[in-house]
Amino acid sequence: MVNQIKRRIKAASWEAMDWTKSNSQIAAETGKAYDTVAKRRVALGKSGMALQRSPRKDLKQLIARLQTPEMREKSKANQPLATQAAKASPKAGRGIDNVHAEDWHLLSPTGDSYKVRNLYEFVRANAHLFPPADVVWKRQGGARGTGGEYCNATAGILNIKGGKAKSWKGWRMV
Repeated sequence: MVNQIKRRIKAASWEAMDWTKSNSQIAAETGKAYDTVAKRRVALGKSGMALQRSPRKDLKQLIARLQTPEMREKSKANQPLATQAAKASPKAGRGIDNVHAEDWHLLSPTGDSYKVRNLYEFVRANAHLFPPADVVWKRQGGARGTGGEYCNATAGILNIKGGKAKSWKGWRMV
């Protein structure tokens, strides 16, 4: 019972905090760590309210600690494991389960309606619906299969959803 009351008082004091101050100012006033204040700011939805930002005083030490030869070796050792896990995950691969997949309702130039979960997968599977020159896949950088792939069809339809265009070669959003 006493612990619950203490938690409520602590929560109320975080709610009443003047979030227009920078994290380092609040940390100095409350005696809390900079990271604690930053974490509370995000948790309470008060991000971006500070009138001025102050740089972290321990940033150089943090970077130096993370960029030691030992940490670089650990990163090199873990990278193949991360790549293997990403390849096995349906959220990272091509398909409707991709983490970036969105719902689309498209109207073709012929008047056919398509409800699509992943635009890129739709264009790959239905290349016959687009001019051949518009389904040539290109890369923005990186190795093949690492993302950044696009074609004129996906870029044009993305412009419709982004509000840059009302239609692309007769394709429209419904």
